[in-house]
Amino acid sequence: MALNQIATTATQFVENNIIYVNNTSCSEVSTSKDNVSSWRVPWVHHLFESGATVADAISNTYKIRKTKGLFEGAVPYVIHIGGDGSIYDIGFQFLKAALIRTSTLVEMLEYLKNQK
Repeated sequence: MALNQIATTATQFVENNIIYVNNTSCSEVSTSKDNVSSWRVPWVHHLFESGATVADAISNTYKIRKTKGLFEGAVPYVIHIGGDGSIYDIGFQFLKAALIRTSTLVEMLEYLKNQK
């Protein structure tokens, strides 16, 4: 339920200019089946330990291509959805590396909490 609310809110802010990166997790299993996604925007599935790195790489690729004039339009927002294995336990080193690279990461719940 919370995942649906976060995704709906994000879509309201940026419409369909979103790419979701989803790790192997309960949310991935419940929203996809046999190469068919229930997401209506681009969605990338990756191993649970490296989702933050993949999301950062996708975001930076769009920014570099835009700077070089190889991409027109707005750079999409990349949202990484991960559970405790991805963010806290096994994947912590990947999240830490993304933060050290000064990536433009926003913790969605903190962002939504400050909205009125």
